Amino acid sequence: MREYDLIAQWYRSERSPGIGVREALDAIASLPHGSRILDIGCGNGWPITDALVAAGYRVVGLDSSQAMLDWFRLYVPNTPAIRGDVRACPFAADVFDAAISWGMLFHLEPRHQSAAFASVSRVLKPGAPFLFTAAEKPDVPADDPGITGTMNGVTFRYYAVANYRTLVADYGFALEKVYDDPGVSTYYFARKTD
Repeated sequence: MREYDLIAQWYRSERSPGIGVREALDAIASLPHGSRILDIGCGNGWPITDALVAAGYRVVGLDSSQAMLDWFRLYVPNTPAIRGDVRACPFAADVFDAAISWGMLFHLEPRHQSAAFASVSRVLKPGAPFLFTAAEKPDVPADDPGITGTMNGVTFRYYAVANYRTLVADYGFALEKVYDDPGVSTYYFARKTD
């Protein structure tokens, strides 16, 4: 995403050192150390990828921002990261034990979120957990333009979908838990069912 290229240098200094870490570690706590975790929208790798690696997991980062990945390689240098699009994950089928996507999916229009869920489902093993942050608005119209916000003077778009339980089920996931942290984010914990 071009917008993240524009704020890559600024991003770490403004990122809370604990944001998403506890939630990501809780989501994969049942997996043995050494499990393969896909960090979708990994950004600069800090703090989530760094925490997953420190906890003994094998992480692969995926992000569309080259500038963020340049920082990723500095912060977590021995961890692979791929520049790519979540709507067409550049990995073989059934290779990851879990996926985490913190602060990324809501930048995609609803139809592109659907493509992302299809792609993530393809690369996850059956039973794999998938933690993501997103926004849900029951009465969102199909042509909703989303909302805009700014970070470091750069405008970003944010989109909600009507119902994640229904959407993820279309792509082989069961939504097991939703947690709303007002003013921070809404976390969705899903599991690949097939």
